[in-house]
Amino acid sequence: MDRRLQSDQTVDQSTNSQGQWPDFIWFLMKMSGLFYHGTVVTKRRCTRCEIDKYEGNDGIGATQRVVANGTYEEVDPMSHFEMDMVPQEPHLSPFDRQDRPCQACETCWWDRQGNVAIYSDETIGLKRWNHAGSWLISLSILYTTILLIIFEIVKIISKIFAKKQLLLHLLNYSAFVCPLSVFPVMNICSKVKSALSGKGIGLWATAMNARFVVQRFQFLDLAKQGIPNRPFLAICLIWPLFCSTYRAIINIYLECRYDIVVIMWCLTVFICELIWGCFVYIIYLTRASFQVQFTLLLDFVKKHEGDFNLCHNIIRRFTIEFRCFRNCVSVYMAAMIPICVLGASTTATWQYSLYDFFKKNHSGSNDEFERSFDVNVNINIMIWSEVAMFSFLGPLAVGGLDVVYIWENFRINLIFMQNNQHRRFWRKMLLFLEYVEEQTPFISFTTVLSILSLYLGFQFESQSVLY
Repeated sequence: MDRRLQSDQTVDQSTNSQGQWPDFIWFLMKMSGLFYHGTVVTKRRCTRCEIDKYEGNDGIGATQRVVANGTYEEVDPMSHFEMDMVPQEPHLSPFDRQDRPCQACETCWWDRQGNVAIYSDETIGLKRWNHAGSWLISLSILYTTILLIIFEIVKIISKIFAKKQLLLHLLNYSAFVCPLSVFPVMNICSKVKSALSGKGIGLWATAMNARFVVQRFQFLDLAKQGIPNRPFLAICLIWPLFCSTYRAIINIYLECRYDIVVIMWCLTVFICELIWGCFVYIIYLTRASFQVQFTLLLDFVKKHEGDFNLCHNIIRRFTIEFRCFRNCVSVYMAAMIPICVLGASTTATWQYSLYDFFKKNHSGSNDEFERSFDVNVNINIMIWSEVAMFSFLGPLAVGGLDVVYIWENFRINLIFMQNNQHRRFWRKMLLFLEYVEEQTPFISFTTVLSILSLYLGFQFESQSVLY
């Protein structure tokens, strides 16, 4: 049978294997403001076919370079996520039928079992969630939250600026506000890169593109198995809701602050922490998808051992995608870890100072004293809950402080798979893996900031301890 016809038959038979995904997945992406492009699922090509497709085209991306033989040696590897592409129609081949479809391109549609499972926006239930105007809703959510956070920061600074005795409060409150702004700012950077057709800020921003996220989720078999790890999803949603509700009760009920500014800020915190919880769970799903994918890659390499060009082409594409995700996680952790360390150290300092203050100023049965004591105890519980939430949920989603262990497990498994039957194949494969190895410095910028934050947190004297 002709290889082209055989490939088309495989595509048609597997079209319906990706059924409709749970609506809650789209709700998470909607709340996170990830939708931007009108069409999310588009035609896909392997890295080699991507280069061949745009050979001689002057607009393929910012990383292009023409070599001596007239071909492009470097192509923007993530341009298919950022640029306007032809949408994938349901029940049709994702390949250009005038071309000879390659086996590497088919791997772009793998499901959890490694089958070629073609889908479109309509077949997975995405179309009604990513409607016309979704990009405006996403930008509105992100810009509104950022502006409200900036307004709150300006308001707080105007009250305690240049007051040395309130510096501890300033740093402690900053350790709460800054984590709320990390994800919206990163998401805005991703939108800027999409608006510039992939020529914007770094490779990591592509990992927050809806096209990238949906392609990752295809490895989780959402249509059949539903939402993965529901207990962790519950934690990602309930914990932020608890913290934001607790803060609202303290600010409005215990402190009797009923003005509209306080109410609006409590509502902003509620939305921001809910969005952050959705983002953390999306990180977990993306990490889980790479673990599934690398298992499939090991099986594929074992099956096609000896065909270096095919295996290299597939691993190269997936390596680029994993590098996007790892860089995104690194940027997020580089921002969050020092903030969490600062929050924990300033809170511990404030807690001990507060204990000493109440111990020295206890005046028997005084209603005002008891009320102040109750309010500050509740504030202490609330702050520690938020510090713990920001400190632990992110690493739990990532599986540590970095996702490099996923790549290391894949590389080690490939090393143990080598044999003497295909020595040349394995020599070239291991050289490629060594070439793409990314070294992490022993002392990183994050480490320096964390140590500095810990030092600053304990270097305060004569501070006002009452909120």
